[in-house]
Amino acid sequence: MHINDLELFIAVAKLGSFSKAAESLDTRRALVSRRIADLEKHLGAPLFVRTTRAMSLTPNGEQFLEEIEPLVLQMRNAAHIMRNKESEVQGRVRIGLIPFTDRLLDKYIAEFVTQYPKVQLDIFMINGGYKELARLGLDFVLDTGTLNDSGFIAKKLGTLKLKLFASPLYLEKAAEINHVDDLPQHSFIGTRSINGMVDTQLKMGEQIIDVKYNIVTNELNSLYSFCLAGAGIAMLPYSIATDAISSGQLVSVLPDIESTPIDTFLVYPSRKHMTTAAKLFANTIIDMAATLIETESDYYTNGIKKA
Repeated sequence: MHINDLELFIAVAKLGSFSKAAESLDTRRALVSRRIADLEKHLGAPLFVRTTRAMSLTPNGEQFLEEIEPLVLQMRNAAHIMRNKESEVQGRVRIGLIPFTDRLLDKYIAEFVTQYPKVQLDIFMINGGYKELARLGLDFVLDTGTLNDSGFIAKKLGTLKLKLFASPLYLEKAAEINHVDDLPQHSFIGTRSINGMVDTQLKMGEQIIDVKYNIVTNELNSLYSFCLAGAGIAMLPYSIATDAISSGQLVSVLPDIESTPIDTFLVYPSRKHMTTAAKLFANTIIDMAATLIETESDYYTNGIKKA
């Protein structure tokens, strides 16, 4: 049982709805609903009575709230005390981020530097992944894919899958897409790997699709921007596309297909020689990844607006 789930339960109990709790905690309603259902399953008892108009606590729910609310408050207070002790941590942390992860980490970075004002974050946007560790003297990097160097330590953060997205601007003027066989006649935006190679085949699960690229870039921010502008179809993780999906700037193309899984890692030379400041920020990235992977998993389960 995770404290975050208990905090979710308390929020739903106090506010009376999944939607209000999700808004107060800056998360998605579907995630709140699923985690409350998991909590009920773990406890073996329903906590809420759900109707079309209202939501209320069951007798078990009322008893559970009465018992766990003061405990959660004590845990929050203990964590606050520890954070205040750690606020004196100082030093410089050199971080390598692959493109676009800066956008995923922005609010976590802001919270971190507010909490630890004496820590300086020295951030490098890199395309070479873990191979940049030694060259740039980094404390750690975020990387994806297969790691072939046993000289480094890699902590797996989670697994992502890519899906096809396009802007309505592109889809309005392009031929209809109803099947995988329709894709070869469409324009794609591709990426160039660090070794300069461009793969003209999309590996979507067990399917291999030949495509043509009107634009090729070595930078994910550019790929995303061109896709938003209507230049073609791009493969992206949901966590990158989520804001554009919510605003209607991007929609999912053939949402039933997805790429083979892509592992994400936090890579570092040695945790023994990592400073306290670096360890603290590494924990921030680990927490961020857990939230991101949960959001991705919810999307894979429930889907989004289709093209």
